[in-house]
Amino acid sequence: MDPTIDDRDRKILEILQDNSRLSNTEIAKIIGVSEGTIRKRIKRLIDVGIIEKFTTVTKKEGQDAIILVRVDTRESGKTIRNLKEKFREVYEFSGKADLAIRIRCASIDEINITVDEIRMFSGVRSTETLIRLK
Repeated sequence: MDPTIDDRDRKILEILQDNSRLSNTEIAKIIGVSEGTIRKRIKRLIDVGIIEKFTTVTKKEGQDAIILVRVDTRESGKTIRNLKEKFREVYEFSGKADLAIRIRCASIDEINITVDEIRMFSGVRSTETLIRLK
């Protein structure tokens, strides 16, 4: 199926991104077409992979941080595996830091506790914490 989209598809996507809870009938009224047209177009947008999923965005509470981690090269494989088992977002890099771990905590104190926990992992040489301000 052709993944190209036209202006009408773009308008549907814009409406859904603004409020994905609108019914096909409500979207049809906004655009000025039938409900069936909207239903078919949304189905096609899903089928060709333009719409991957419908999701809920929740209010972000707490404090975000990224912990940059340097690991001992002799233990790097084991250390990385262990950290990936404990933390959901672990990214490997080349450069000064070997890893970046993204966390969300209720408070700065909880971030400090988490960083201390990371430092306890065998093979962790050093950490640097970046706290999101905005």
